[in-house]
Amino acid sequence: MNPPSEHAPAVEVRTMAVPPCRRCGNQALLTARYPHSWPNQAGKQVTGFKETALCPACDEDDPAATGLLALLGTPVPSRLAELGALVRQWVSTVRHRTPDLAALEDEAARFRTGEL
Repeated sequence: MNPPSEHAPAVEVRTMAVPPCRRCGNQALLTARYPHSWPNQAGKQVTGFKETALCPACDEDDPAATGLLALLGTPVPSRLAELGALVRQWVSTVRHRTPDLAALEDEAARFRTGEL
């Protein structure tokens, strides 16, 4: 990837020894680790990192992942510049996604009652 600029923070992309997808357990194709921040209970910004996996099963209907999944399905060394652009495009979309708080609370409630 390109070195970070003041407008583009560093993104670490891993394509080797990628762990399984946390959503479905199948093999992910790559992971991207990037800076992330969120407000804590007191309203102060907490900074850290977020890691997202690209999974061919879970992300097949995600418009942000379509081009990247297609390219990774047929790796060609001469297409590395295209790969870099597609990774940057995918990360710029997934980095702003947040959990569905209603679904998370529902799952937590079912866990507390022993349904999970």
